Amino acid sequence: MKVGTADYIWAVVSFLIVGITFHYGCLLYGLLIIYALMVALFIWHIGSVRKRLSRSVAVFGEVVEYHEAMEVRKHYYPVLRYETEDGRLVSSVYTVADTQQRYEIGSQEMICYDPDDPIFFYFANRENDMVKDYYHFIVFGSVPALLVLMMLIFR
Repeated sequence: MKVGTADYIWAVVSFLIVGITFHYGCLLYGLLIIYALMVALFIWHIGSVRKRLSRSVAVFGEVVEYHEAMEVRKHYYPVLRYETEDGRLVSSVYTVADTQQRYEIGSQEMICYDPDDPIFFYFANRENDMVKDYYHFIVFGSVPALLVLMMLIFR
């Protein structure tokens, strides 16, 4: 996993929020602030992904193989080969893991790729794969956040 500048900035900001709110005896507020900042960041990221998807180009790609990874359980990443508008032949691995091999090797599937970054593609009928994890965090993270908020309100 690649750690970038944004990750370091996020770590420093989180530590500062936790440290300051702990010092003043209101750590639960700090945790809510961190959650709210993460929700805002994820909403911004969802918007940027949606914007990227809106400028994509549809083509047919051939499933040539699967990359397998053993995480908690076996995950499959289809490898596709496709030709861009300008005639460039691209071979790329889908970035979203799946627990099953959804597509037959050799099958032609409709995909959409980003002309500015032809390696990035998604399956035309699975656009939500690109943002579903952000929505999961927002929804499932809201449960403990609401519990903490209720604890603060009703103490």
